[in-house]
Amino acid sequence: MQEIETLVDEFGIPKHSRLSFRQRGGRKVVIPADGSSLEDPHKGAKINSHLINAVASAFYWAKLIDLGVMASGSEIAQREGLESSTVNERLRLSLLSPKIVESILRGAQPDGLTMQWLTRNSFPADWGKQEQLFRCISRSLRRD
Repeated sequence: MQEIETLVDEFGIPKHSRLSFRQRGGRKVVIPADGSSLEDPHKGAKINSHLINAVASAFYWAKLIDLGVMASGSEIAQREGLESSTVNERLRLSLLSPKIVESILRGAQPDGLTMQWLTRNSFPADWGKQEQLFRCISRSLRRD
């Protein structure tokens, strides 16, 4: 049996591809050639730091309540100098599906999933139904 030499290695990288190097922040970075099979994993990511901070504070506050350090969202609001309604709205974010939380942290959440949407709309407690709802939101936004 005759062995055929492939143009791609076991990682899917062309064996004879042109690479360029750039200095970025004190370190050298490899820039793949145009048309290369290498894709930037962060390309298209839309990091929403406000949403990430809200989710993080929701999980922190929920942990404080679960541990008995704080009695309620109202007590947290008083301690943090916030309105009770703000704290209770954000506490709802601790009920989000782990897949949705992970997508928010990666910046891969649907375009319509913003802090404003989450505070103005309700979402189901069931994680499967949440994921289905956010897939529907994403699809409807892509059609518009």
